[in-house]
Parts: sequence; structure tokens; C-alpha cells
Amino acid sequence: MTEASILTTAKAQRAEALEAVAQKVADSAARLPQIEEGTPEQIRAFRKERGNPFAPAARKMRAVEDIMVPIGRGEVRVRHYIPKTIADEAAAANAPCCLFFHGGGYVLGDVDEYDTVTQHIAANSGCHVLSVDYELAPANKIKQIHRDGFDVYRWVLKNHASLDIDPERLAVAGDSAGGNLTVAVTQACKAHGIAAPKFQVLIYPSVDLGMGFASVNEFADGYFLTKAGMSWFRGHYLESPQQAADAGLAFLSHDLTDLPPALVITAGFDPLRDEGQAYVDRLEESGVEVEHVCYPDQIHAFISFAGGIKAGDDALQRIGAALKQALSA
Repeated sequence: MTEASILTTAKAQRAEALEAVAQKVADSAARLPQIEEGTPEQIRAFRKERGNPFAPAARKMRAVEDIMVPIGRGEVRVRHYIPKTIADEAAAANAPCCLFFHGGGYVLGDVDEYDTVTQHIAANSGCHVLSVDYELAPANKIKQIHRDGFDVYRWVLKNHASLDIDPERLAVAGDSAGGNLTVAVTQACKAHGIAAPKFQVLIYPSVDLGMGFASVNEFADGYFLTKAGMSWFRGHYLESPQQAADAGLAFLSHDLTDLPPALVITAGFDPLRDEGQAYVDRLEESGVEVEHVCYPDQIHAFISFAGGIKAGDDALQRIGAALKQALSA
């Protein structure tokens, strides 16, 4: 597939068939041991050992540094990327920045696994990127993870000068569970009267913990993320099954007025597709400026396979361009 043939739509929908490499990734995932068959420790070890042969290629950075950020109950590692497009100290000071939260169902994933994804976001946008290695479930449950993410955001605002970033040009982004965390942080800013991010990027976000949309059943098996896998994640990050109905976590029913502009990316063969569209609809109904790009022949997590899936690279370029435009001086 060439870049010219990459499919996109403005509404969440499926194509007639998966793109060839996406099909290969989905078929390979179906042949592997399924996450619900193991413990979090076993699945993390398996993923680390196996690696990702389709990860995005590395991009050269001007600087990369791991820093420890204090939060309400300790500290969390954050990886700070400065792209080569920021060529000197003068340009690096007071620069735009994107705070990024990785996916993995709140149980899997870390900044190392997402290292080249965040390199591409930094290189394509010309922004600093701060990738947050938040502590995972089951040791930490969803509301604590939300509080930790909000603590990191507030720390970044307060310490912007030491990071050489402009607090007026700060975006928040995340994929899948990281999209859920992005929504939580953005809505918490409104609830607590904290300066909101300038822009938000939601990449196939999880916003319906009740798993009630049709796409969850339509793509229950065989498309990388499965319904059983989603239930396994939920069983680890929720305090109890009943917490899925907690009003504080029901982001689709919250007041979304006055939230920052958004780019929302969805995939056509993704169990989370319909809830992504529903959040787009709610943002639009609330008067929030939102661009929605669906890749109808793609699976969940396709940007993590951008080294083989051309649509993943296209999405990373779109994210970079959107951040560059939104955070321009």
C-alpha cells in the first residue's frame, strides 16, 4: 500500500477488508497466547521478550532525558524528548510541549515500549514531548492513575521554566487507555479550575468502561484487541465490576463545554471505534472544535505498528501537523 492509497473517513466506519499488514498483525496476534490466559506479570514479560517487529523506526532527537516527577503519593518517571528541529538553546527555551500517556489497558505498556512512537510525535511536531511512565494496574486502580496523571500535568505547569517549555503551548495526548487518561486530565482541569491544555489528541480512546457499544461485539475476536482482553484489562484496573457505572468515570455523560480543541483518531476494525465516534459527537454537540480521522481498514493500536503499517505513519504525521498548528506561537 502506498501513502496515496491510505484510507481515511470523517466518520467511524469499517472498510470492506483490513489493509494487508494490519491483517497480518491481527492474524499473528490471534495465534499467540491471549492476554486473558496469563497474569499481568506473565504478559508483560512475554511482550518484552517478543518485542514489536513493526514498531516505528527510531528518530534522532536533540536530547532525551528521564526525569523523576513528584506526585501526591511518590514520584513517577517521565521521559523528556527534545527534537532535532529545536536546534539551539534559544529555540529550546519556552518551546511548545505535548504530555503523552501511553496505552496498554492500564495494565501493560511503558515509556520504553512507546519510545519510537513518542520520538515520531516529537520529530513531526517540533515540540518537546513528555512521556509519562505512570504506575499500572492491578497495583493501582483507575482513579488513582487518573490522579497521578493530573498530578504530573500540574507539576509540568508549575515547573515549565525548568523544562524550557511554554505553559501556554501545552497539549495532552494518549492512545487507548492513555486516551482515557488524557480525557480524565483534561476534564479534571475544568473541574478544578486549572489552566487547560491548549490542545488534546485522543488516539482510539477508551471512554465507555461499560463496553456497551456495538463495535465491542462486532470485533470481539480476531482484530488484535479482543472483547475478552478488554474484560481482562477492566478486571485489573477497576475496584469492582460495578465501578464501570461510576458517574465520575462516565466521560460521555459529563459536561464537555469549554474543553480544548481535539484531534480524535479511530480505526474501522477496532472494538473501541464506536465509543470514539460517540465522544467526537459529544464534543461537537458541546461546541468544542474537533477533527475526527478514522482509518477504516485498520485495527486498534495501529500507530504502534507504523514501521510496517503505512497508515500508522500517516497518523503520526497528522498528529505532528495538528500539534504544530495548534501550538504555534
